[in-house]
Amino acid sequence: MAITKWKKNLAVLWSTQFIGMSAITGMISFLPLYVTALGINEASEVAMWSGILMASASLCAALSNPFWGAMADRKGRKPMVEKVLLLYGIIITGMAFVANVYQLLTLRILQGLCGGFIAAGTALVVSMTPPEQISFTVGMFQTAIIIGGAVGPVIGGVVADFYGYRHPFVVFGGLCLLAFAVVHFSVSETYVPSKAVQKTSLKNTFRDIWSVADLRLMLLVQFLTQFAIQSIGPILPLYIQTFVSSSNIASISGLIIAIGGVTSALASASMGAVSRRFSHKKILVAASLLGAVSFLGQLAAADIVTFAILRGLNGLCVGAMVPSSNTIISFLIPEDKRGAAYGITSGAGLMGNVLGPLCAGVLSLAFGITSIFWLTTVLFGLVGSLVALYAKASYTESRP
Repeated sequence: MAITKWKKNLAVLWSTQFIGMSAITGMISFLPLYVTALGINEASEVAMWSGILMASASLCAALSNPFWGAMADRKGRKPMVEKVLLLYGIIITGMAFVANVYQLLTLRILQGLCGGFIAAGTALVVSMTPPEQISFTVGMFQTAIIIGGAVGPVIGGVVADFYGYRHPFVVFGGLCLLAFAVVHFSVSETYVPSKAVQKTSLKNTFRDIWSVADLRLMLLVQFLTQFAIQSIGPILPLYIQTFVSSSNIASISGLIIAIGGVTSALASASMGAVSRRFSHKKILVAASLLGAVSFLGQLAAADIVTFAILRGLNGLCVGAMVPSSNTIISFLIPEDKRGAAYGITSGAGLMGNVLGPLCAGVLSLAFGITSIFWLTTVLFGLVGSLVALYAKASYTESRP
C-alpha cells in the first residue's frame, strides 16, 4: 500500500512538473512574433526585447527560488507547490491580455519571482519517497523537466500558428490551474514543519549549505549543466550551417536539440537502476568527463550525423548529472531543510540559464562560435576532476 501511494504521488507530481515546465518554455517558439504583434517592428528591437523577456524571468527565478524553497520548509511543501501553480495560472493567462511589451515584461518578472515550483516540488516528492527509491524518484522527476521543456515550445508554436499569439498563454495558464487542482485534491503531504525550522532564516540555511564542500560542488554541477545547455542553443543553427547548406536549418537544429533532450530524459529515468551498481560520485565523475569529451568531439565533428550523435551523447551525460547531484543533496541535507537546499541549487541552475546565452554571445563575437565548445569542454573536465578529488563520500542508496 505504501509503495502504491508514493508511486501515485510521483505520477501526479511528475505531471504537474511537466505542465509547469511546458508553461515556462512554451512561449519560446513564438515570443519574438508576439513582440512584433505588440508594436515592436524593428528587427534589432524585437531581438533585444525577446532577450530581455526571456532573461528577466530566469534571473528573477534564480533569485527567488531559495526563498520559495525555505518557505516550503517552514510552511510545508504542498502549499508552496499549490501557490506557485495558482500564481502561474493567473500570471501566464494575464499575458494574453497585455497591450504593450512593458506590461508583458512586468508579468514575466512576476512569473520569475514565483518560480519556486522546482525547488518545492522536488522537496515534496523526495519527502514522500522511501530512502532506497530516492535516486529513481529524482531521476524520473528530472525527466518531467526535460520533456516539458522540449514539448512546451511545440505546443506553444502549434497553438500560436492555428489560433494566434495570445491563445497559447490562455492554454498554458489553464493547464497550470488544472495542475493546481490535481495537486490539491490528489496529493496528501506527510511532512510536518518543525518549530525549529520556522525560526531558521534563509541566510543561516544558505550559510549551512555553503559550509559543506560537497554541496558547493553540487551547486557547480547544477550551474554548469544549465550553462552548457543554454550556451550552445543560440549558436547551434550557425554552427550547423558549417555542415549543411539547406533552407531547413531551423528544422535540423530542432531535431538535433530533440535528440539531446530524448537521450537526457532516458539517462535521468535510468538513474535509479544505474545507481544500484555505481555510486553517485562515480556517476558524476564519469558523466562530467564524458561530457567534456563529447563537447570536444562536437568541435571536431566532420559531418552533421557525427555531430548529432555526439549531441545525443552529451544529452546522456547531462541527464545523468542533474539527478545524481540532486540525490547527493538529499543525502547531505536534513529533510527539514531540503526545500531551501533545492531552492538554492535550482537557483544556481537558473543562473546558468541566464549566463549561458550571454557568454555564448560575447565569446562568439570575440573569438568565434567554436570558442563556446572549448569553454564547455574545459568546465566539464574541471567539474569532473573536482568531484573526483574532493567529494568526500561515494553516496550510494544504502546511505541513510
